[in-house]
Amino acid sequence: MMNNRNKILIASGVVILALAAAMIGETYANNIQADSVRRASSYSTEEASVAGASRLYERDSFDGSIVYEGARYEMNSHIDTVLFLGIDSSSQEREGVGITEGGRSDTIILFVIDNDNHIITPLEINRDTMVDVDIYDNDGNFLAKGTEQLTMQYSYGNTPQKASNLTREKISDLLGRRRIGSVISLTIDGIEPIVDSIGGVSMTLTSDETDFDPTYKKGTTIHLDGAAAKAFVHNRDVKTRGSNISRMSRQTQFMLAMFQTIKSQGSSVVETMEDAAGDYLYQDIDADSIDHMTRYEYSGEVRSLPGENVEGALHDEFYVDEDKLTELILDLFYTRS
Repeated sequence: MMNNRNKILIASGVVILALAAAMIGETYANNIQADSVRRASSYSTEEASVAGASRLYERDSFDGSIVYEGARYEMNSHIDTVLFLGIDSSSQEREGVGITEGGRSDTIILFVIDNDNHIITPLEINRDTMVDVDIYDNDGNFLAKGTEQLTMQYSYGNTPQKASNLTREKISDLLGRRRIGSVISLTIDGIEPIVDSIGGVSMTLTSDETDFDPTYKKGTTIHLDGAAAKAFVHNRDVKTRGSNISRMSRQTQFMLAMFQTIKSQGSSVVETMEDAAGDYLYQDIDADSIDHMTRYEYSGEVRSLPGENVEGALHDEFYVDEDKLTELILDLFYTRS
């Protein structure tokens, strides 16, 4: 039986940590064409060279080790992972066949937990990453695979649980079949009430954000309530290609500042946040991961998928640099023998 302390730990940790993911999300559904199929419109030879045809390593199917450029790498068994998804809609209803139904995972962050050094490294995964998405009908029957933005994988699940797990599996494939231990998702509707429940978030800007607000100069300290926080992490000029990349800077800054705000307030804020979160949360996470996430320090470095942003016919498309991705995977999840 799980004792009360662990129940409280899981509930409070999920509220705190899933908020970080949703804070970084966007409400994108209103900005897409109603029935446009979001697939790769073209894939030039130059773009293919960026994405790469295959990773240049050999995997040992017995022990999971990898040989890369003549060196052997062993999987680090002391690494845990927690995936956070910020969802653009609180409704997962799919009554028709249009792709505009269901939510999208507009925020995708994998927290890599180093249990040896008690350090957590966030890995930002671009929502526009082009992958082979698994397409399902409204009854959950598999139909086909199609090249679409990674954010679309969530929309093909007919429940938050199914949608979250489909996205978890797809990201596992993207990261060389690295197992992802936990997943938490929070919808866009949870942002304002949760931020307001902790009294807002103060932060000192580490980059110039005057394009967003003329007063937001680098080094300026600002305080965001729920509404301001939602605008800070959500708003962008959808007519400007690549605007999602620049917005990610604001999102990351806010996430780290939000964590510091929660830590400074201590356990007294937990119950208030839990009440504010309500049904906006879905979680599949163990008590140990929550405990580590709330106690360990952050590395101070936010990693991101290597690759190139390309202007597609309908939307931005991000293509991963496979060689650099291999090096990133080895750095985060393996140790050199």
